[in-house]
Amino acid sequence: MCARLAAAMLAALPYVTSAQAADDAVSVDPTVHHVIMEDEFIRVFDAMASVGTKSPLHTHPPTVVVSLSKARFRMTQADGKTAIFDLNPGQVLWFEGAHHSWELISGELRVMAVEIKSAKDGRTPAATPRRPNDSVTVDPETHHVLFENPHVRVFEGRTSMGRRSPMHSHPPTVLISLDWMRLKLTLPDGKTVIHDFSPAQVLWFDKGAEHSWEAIAGGGRVIAVEVKAAAAPTG
Repeated sequence: MCARLAAAMLAALPYVTSAQAADDAVSVDPTVHHVIMEDEFIRVFDAMASVGTKSPLHTHPPTVVVSLSKARFRMTQADGKTAIFDLNPGQVLWFEGAHHSWELISGELRVMAVEIKSAKDGRTPAATPRRPNDSVTVDPETHHVLFENPHVRVFEGRTSMGRRSPMHSHPPTVLISLDWMRLKLTLPDGKTVIHDFSPAQVLWFDKGAEHSWEAIAGGGRVIAVEVKAAAAPTG
């Protein structure tokens, strides 16, 4: 199933309201859906399962899903309709909410999911102007936008050893690494830091970031979920 068709199928599922909170995926099936971080803006969970696993009927709020593996599911919606749904490594989807059960019929499930609380609550964040040195503006070849809506902007970052990116900024962002990579980061004050990325690593830059970098080892690939509500002005 292509990413566009998969997104359309998920978007067609019934929207999850607060009245369905008792069926929340983490509450109904915590063995598969394991929360790794949460604050006022996001909840991030790691979902893992093997062939034959069945997950009972549950809901998801508006969420960005990042697949780290290849898996095929038999999905059953709340009305009993079924469909076969495929996930592939590196696939990224946005869905407005879901109410389903599923059975994993091939492959292995490994998914990182970023739930966006502003979308769940029906709030549209105030528009926040991006800084002139926004990463996508300064270095669009490395920071490639996959999609954007009122709640998130999601980009894929790719690099290779020796690649450099000039000084740029990020708003509050969840970063999900899909590969091994070592970067030498240079901060605005000239200080340098070595940072290692590994597959399935999740980082939350709740205050944003500003830096330049050089890839000194590995072949990097990350998915960045910029959370607009966290960047919106307060007061």
